[in-house]
Amino acid sequence: MVLHENIPDTPEYVYSREDNDDWLVIARGGSAYIQNCSLVLSAVGIEHQTDPSSGILLSREVDSERAIREITTCEEENQFWPPPPEEVQPISHTENPPTLLMIGGLIIFYMFTGPWFSENPWFLAGAVDSEKIVVQGQWWRLITALTLHADQVHLVGNCVVGAFIVHLLCKTTGYGTGWLALLFSGATGNLMNSVLRQSAHHSVGFSTAVFAAIGIFCGMQLAIRRATLLKQLIVPLGAGTGLLAMLGTQGEHTDLGAHFFGFGCGLICGLLLQICHMDQQIENRRLQGSLFAISLLLVFGCWFLANTVP
Repeated sequence: MVLHENIPDTPEYVYSREDNDDWLVIARGGSAYIQNCSLVLSAVGIEHQTDPSSGILLSREVDSERAIREITTCEEENQFWPPPPEEVQPISHTENPPTLLMIGGLIIFYMFTGPWFSENPWFLAGAVDSEKIVVQGQWWRLITALTLHADQVHLVGNCVVGAFIVHLLCKTTGYGTGWLALLFSGATGNLMNSVLRQSAHHSVGFSTAVFAAIGIFCGMQLAIRRATLLKQLIVPLGAGTGLLAMLGTQGEHTDLGAHFFGFGCGLICGLLLQICHMDQQIENRRLQGSLFAISLLLVFGCWFLANTVP
């Protein structure tokens, strides 16, 4: 309710023929204004009379000061209501991320590597092997393993789910930032999974990076300080944990540890991205192009080491 008309500085005396008592004109204005003032006085139990056609509001002389005070207080409390609409941020006209190019690259690469079997040279050189990573320092396996898939079902599942999530990530952070953060979080998740396991293990697949992307989204939401505690903490973590439970625990050969650590590393990475305001660099074409080129060089460089270092 907005009360915006004039209240007389000095109330006007009006003689009421109904009860031979003195009534004061305490407000003048349009019909809507008088009705709003009447609602205010009715709410606090002050007797009054209205004449919308004449645009006046009257109260008994004994109640006039209190009535004027109530109307004035209501006007002051509601002078900024309703609040002005928030400024709509313009939609960022960013270039379409090269999601299909990268996902298509995984599919084409599978045509060369084939499925996983014990003597497959691609998997012998590039799969996650916890003993060779931790003991022998073959760190490039942390990234090369993200590009390998055990079979066609494994490949299709990761590409379908991954394409959607990674595309959203790149639209949110910029394609260069998104892919570099994806590789870093996925590789770190593979590292933690290798270091913290008590027994040697082997794993491959882009799914670790997919769950890293989910973690990045959750981490970026956690870093938004203006959010309430519910939105800032419970909702993102609950959503991420739910996706991890639905998508990351299915299948006999699913590496739950890699998915869990990928999500956790992505969560931290998302926090850092938001704290550093990297989302404000989406339209920086030079930066995004440079970061994307670094991501490609990192993948090719790791495969170069995988095929040259004994």
